[in-house]
Amino acid sequence: MPKRRAIIDYDKCVPDKCAPDDGICLAAAACTHSIMEQEERHESPMIFRADMCQGCSDCSQACPFDAITIA
Repeated sequence: MPKRRAIIDYDKCVPDKCAPDDGICLAAAACTHSIMEQEERHESPMIFRADMCQGCSDCSQACPFDAITIA
């Protein structure tokens, strides 16, 4: 059975609306395993180390737009 991991729907990801004052992605900030990072404010996060995702769902619970699922 494959390991569960985060999957981002970039069409739903809108950091400008997530935290309008600073453009910080709340999901990336909530990632306790540091596999999800946001390179620039106001830009969508990229999962650089998807193979290291623990599937904990911290990021999906923090995302106000339901842009992240754990599958």
